[in-house]
Amino acid sequence: MYMGGGTERAKKLERGHYMYRGFEIRKYPSQGLLPGHKYIWEAIDEKGCGFAHSSTLSLTKKLIDDELK
Repeated sequence: MYMGGGTERAKKLERGHYMYRGFEIRKYPSQGLLPGHKYIWEAIDEKGCGFAHSSTLSLTKKLIDDELK
């Protein structure tokens, strides 16, 4: 499990809405898609497509970092 450790912080735009390394990150209700988790975090690219889905903001940031490598 990813426990953070990155130096760059996500910029909070509003509640459940962040910008990180040029990607928009939003929080949505899970609606049963991730059992045991209330919310899903999704990164959205410049084309409007969601690609990094996880149960935490920090893990979504890690998935973005991995995508940019």
